[in-house]
Amino acid sequence: LDIVSLHPDLQRLCRDKDLVRRISWVQGNFLEGLPKFANDSFDFVHVKRIARGVPEDKWDDLFEEITRVMKPGAAFE
Repeated sequence: LDIVSLHPDLQRLCRDKDLVRRISWVQGNFLEGLPKFANDSFDFVHVKRIARGVPEDKWDDLFEEITRVMKPGAAFE
């Protein structure tokens, strides 16, 4: 059970107001269908706490989608 905000309050945490303007948070479930993002859309993809929720036959689909939306040289965490 997580009792935290979905994402941090950047207005409060960040001194760099330009950073606040440049970041948006997107949450989704790839098993239910994600919003369609263009190829090479993201500099950084962060995924966590999914090991038990991804069916064994869906891991390849997940990594293909992550690879598709990452820009060349992007980071995956």
